[in-house]
Parts: sequence; structure tokens; C-alpha cells
Amino acid sequence: MASIRLNLDVPLPFIEARINQGLNEQLVDEEGLELGDGLVADLLLEKRGNLSLSATDQGKLQLGLPVLANGSIRLEKRIFGQKVSTALPFREELRPEILFLPALQNDWSFDLEELDILSLGKPLSLDVLGFQMDFEPFVKKQVASIMENQLRNGALAALDFKNLAESFWSSFGKPRYISNGLSGNYVYPQPDELIIHQRFTSSQQLQIGIGLTGEMLSQKDRPLATELPSLPPLTLAEVEENELDLTFPIVLSYEEIASYLNQTLKDSVLVLDSKTRMLAENFTLGHHGDRVLVSMQFLGLREGKKDLQGTFHLAAKPRFNKQNQTIEFSDIEFKLETPDFFTNTANWLKRRKIRKTIQKRAVIPVNEYLEPAKASLMEMGAWQSPIASFGLQNPEVQVKGIYPTRTDLVIHVRATAGIETRFIE
Repeated sequence: MASIRLNLDVPLPFIEARINQGLNEQLVDEEGLELGDGLVADLLLEKRGNLSLSATDQGKLQLGLPVLANGSIRLEKRIFGQKVSTALPFREELRPEILFLPALQNDWSFDLEELDILSLGKPLSLDVLGFQMDFEPFVKKQVASIMENQLRNGALAALDFKNLAESFWSSFGKPRYISNGLSGNYVYPQPDELIIHQRFTSSQQLQIGIGLTGEMLSQKDRPLATELPSLPPLTLAEVEENELDLTFPIVLSYEEIASYLNQTLKDSVLVLDSKTRMLAENFTLGHHGDRVLVSMQFLGLREGKKDLQGTFHLAAKPRFNKQNQTIEFSDIEFKLETPDFFTNTANWLKRRKIRKTIQKRAVIPVNEYLEPAKASLMEMGAWQSPIASFGLQNPEVQVKGIYPTRTDLVIHVRATAGIETRFIE
């Protein structure tokens, strides 16, 4: 299981600065604009200051932008059979106030819904052949078209949610090598769903929520770049909380565990009584239902009697000892393939001693890979986007469960952390 949920509250002044960086000085330069009734206009609109933003209670953005409107209106018309042509220049300092609802689309683009030019900052009219002409609707229309194009393709692109998600994935999606104390595994996420929501709040912030869910995969060999998954399609939905929660499998093969037990326990001597000792010779492991089958070949050394070779089998359930940070075997079922090793009822009590000794000694340390797992977690959660850098807070790594399979012992490790955000100035 893999789940990361991130909520950002981006201050509007931060967004203002980003948009102003991407906004062109010259907004429009058009000639020969047909206004109807023989009127033709030339229009140059230039930015004369920084854009300002404020959010309404309805989640809309109100935008103010000082501009210079420079141009002329020409009248080309026949009146009473005579061709009339005149040109009236204009040069006006304006401050349009625009209201719109920015809406992120499934293709990562922004749409501007409910766009409305509230005001141009002053009334606009010209005297054309003795007639007072209101050309505010014309300028409003041009400003609406200009701002829609500038915001959708330029200014709002400075937020670039797609780049934000991809910069996250370039770090989080990398395979990480985690040592298990005996060998190691590469772990990496297989995403199922990418969720994003955005809204502007009356507290003058942009609230961004990013959620990614999926599964953590594990394998011995480093995956090829072509084997790594890409981000799934974008889903627009609510994202809550602000945390990382991963559960990934660490795989220990039975061969690796047997090798470890042979290194640590082979040739060790178990004293059963004053005349009987048991010499461990070889360990092997296998699968037995919901248990691990631990088999040990031994040499029974008996004073005054013939030495015996045999094998006993322990079918045990693996469990995690949190205090000692080890995997131990419990609920042991015992079977001996050399029954004459125990010749009387009293000696059958030695079985218990053997079981307890093996249970005590046959342990696998886990802390050797929990710390590397925590370090890998910190790497996965540390990334930088165009607008902010991110890191993890208070990471915790713990064993969630241990599951025997036909060939391996699979340890599920759960990693959790909070997420810290720092905006780039």
C-alpha cells in the first residue's frame, strides 16, 4: 500500500509574483479591428504596473491590472453619398478589474470560467462627428480576450500543476535499495490514482491538494527504467490530510535465512545434560502452511554411548519482537527423525530444552534494515518543485506483519511521516 496526501496553502502574494514574472509588457497590438457601422480601431495595450489578486468568498479571483490603452478609432462611411473619413486618437490610463473562476482541467490546463470585466477604471467615450460614442464595450471585449489568453497560456501556466506533480514523481517514483541485513530489495511505487484539487479561499490563499495512491513493489534486481510506471491520469477530487503512509514488502528468502543461521549457529553445542550434548550441523528452511519449517541436522554426542546423527524439524510461526527488534519463532511444533535419541520419558523433557534453546538462538535482527528503510523514506519524501521544496517530519518505520510464502519470508514494513513545505522566494 502506498498513500501520500499533500495539502498546500499558497499565499496569493506568492502567486502574484509568479504571474507578474510571466506577464508580457505588451499585451496586445492590433490594427484594423472592425467595430461595426464603419468604425475601425487600432489598439495597443501595454502593462503599466503589477497585477494584483484577491479572492472572494465564492472562490473566484478578482484581478486588477494597470494598462495604457493607446490607439485610434477611424470612421470610414458614406453619408448622403459623400465618403466620410476621420481618425480620432486616444491615449488612456486604465485599471481593468476582472473577476473569474480558475478551474483546473483533466488535461492539466486551466480554464477561466465566469470571466467578467467589472470595470475599466474610468468611462471611455469619444466625440465622433458631433456624436458622443461610448467605446468602453469595445475595450472591455478586447481586454477580456487578452486577459483570457494571457492568463490561460501564460500567467496561470506559472503555477504549472503538472510540473509540480512530475517533479514529485521524479523523486518519489525512484527505486530505492533497502538492505535487509542479509541482502537487500529495491522498492518502488506502482501508482493507481493521482488526485488533485485546487481552490482559492477568502483567507487569500490558493489551497492545493495532491493525493497519490497505489502499491509498493519489491524485487531483488534493480528495475530497468522501462519497467518503471508513469503517473496515472489526473482525477479531480478532494484530498484531505497531509501525510505519507507506505507499506512495502521486504523479502528474505529461506536460503538467505538458512545461510544466516548456519553462520551464527553451526557447530554450536547444546548441552542437554551432563552426558549428552547436541552439535548443530546444518540448517534448512521451508514452508509449512502458515508456518516456517526450520530443519536442523545434528550430531548427538553421548558419553559412553554411540553418537547419533539425526534431524529435527520445527514448524514455527514467525513474529516480530519490537523490544529487541528481531524476528523470532514461536508456537513451535517439534518433530524428531531419530526417536531412539530419547530413550526414556525423562529424556523426552530434553525436547523442551532443545525447542527453547533454538527459539532463543534462532533470531533474525531487523534493526539493520529499519534504519536504512527510514533513510530511504527521507529520500523519497525530499523533493523540490518550481514553487516549493518538501521534506518529511517525524518519520516512523515499523514492522507491520510477517508472512511465510512458498520460498520466502515476506516482512511488511510500514513507514509514516508528516510533510513539511517551504515556499521558494
